[in-house]
Amino acid sequence: MRIALIEASDPERPSQVYMPMGLAYLKSWLERQGQHQVLLARSVRDALAFHPKVIGISAVSPNFPYARELARSIRQQSDIPLILGGPHISSSPHTLPPEFLAGVLGEGEVTCSELLALLETISTPQTSELAKINGIAYHQKETDSSAPVAKVCLTSPRAMIERIDDIPFPDRSWADPNVPLWSFSSRGCPFHCTFCSTARFWSQYRLHSPAYVAKELRQILLSRRPSLHIFMDDLFAANLERLRQLKANFATELPYSVPLSVTVRADLVTEAICQALADLNVHFCHLGIESASDRVLSYLKAQTTTVEINQRALDLLQKYQLAAVGSFIIGAPNEEDEDIAATWKFISSNLETGKLKSFSFGPLVAFPGTKVWEYGCEKGIIDPEHIDWRSLDIDLRAFNLEKYTLFSPLERQRFGYWFNRFHERWNSQFRHR
Repeated sequence: MRIALIEASDPERPSQVYMPMGLAYLKSWLERQGQHQVLLARSVRDALAFHPKVIGISAVSPNFPYARELARSIRQQSDIPLILGGPHISSSPHTLPPEFLAGVLGEGEVTCSELLALLETISTPQTSELAKINGIAYHQKETDSSAPVAKVCLTSPRAMIERIDDIPFPDRSWADPNVPLWSFSSRGCPFHCTFCSTARFWSQYRLHSPAYVAKELRQILLSRRPSLHIFMDDLFAANLERLRQLKANFATELPYSVPLSVTVRADLVTEAICQALADLNVHFCHLGIESASDRVLSYLKAQTTTVEINQRALDLLQKYQLAAVGSFIIGAPNEEDEDIAATWKFISSNLETGKLKSFSFGPLVAFPGTKVWEYGCEKGIIDPEHIDWRSLDIDLRAFNLEKYTLFSPLERQRFGYWFNRFHERWNSQFRHR
């Protein structure tokens, strides 16, 4: 079966600088089965020119409106079955548009395989057939005294793939040769920060074996010979013994020792972890520091860290010559002016001492599936039935203070003052390079 996959994105933005890794994994998974040909398409025109029997579209919440536009464009030209996947529909399945036959909820490899097997035999399956597939949303037509109504139904949740080493390496042939390749050594996260939907999307934290990670990295190094490799895990440095096993596998598998960029948590940073990271040739450590207010940290990080712990992590990373890249959030519901000022001072002082190599920041955004989203709905800050999903865009280039859903107790103008101040400092990092 010929299948086209598209990542929904804002057509007005610059070209993508990343691979749609979820679709790249799905392409490899489906093609390994032997009977599928899969295209990672860049446009509707490319997708239709492939003459697929099914088109899959993936979207995060800010790009959900563009997924609908893609679907409507396809519907004007073809009646090909459409499937929607990705973080948005997984957390907000009730929003499944009528153009789509089904929505894939959560991890998609096995679910898509079953859906495609059904569509190979029945191009327009009945809802009774769709109802047998775990992990999807679909439309169930009901008739009352007035008019036919379609409601969104959910099937039983899909169990996670137990051995994620069974998932083949993602197909990277789509990637622009000028864009860095990256990889994941795990799926999910064992922590539950209030602003992050990762734990809910994946439902459990699973690790690839060190041998799998090393073999994938070897493949990347031989094909591209990069001078730096990025691991994009939500949490890479979670276990000391695993870091040591990775080092052993890298030593025997890799054609050369490549500098690495990884993710860590401040509350897990120890002398031993730092030494293990240094031994792995890690150069950059990305960590979510979020705030320099213990009260705000308690809210955002679910009482797992403090300002003191965060500072100690930066001190240790510098001691082992590991460059720290911190991310910060402004606009929490309990954040006052003095809290943001403390974060500003924390960033400035650690940049000056070199304990922060650089930093990123963003306003607090309530993504579906997070505790912030639930709080916003409960307090009436968010109307989930009438939300403009594009207002959840976290691209700093597109931030619109007037459309932004403000959780902070600060006046909007005062919050805008702080946002602009942080943005200027963040942007200056790139001008000075």
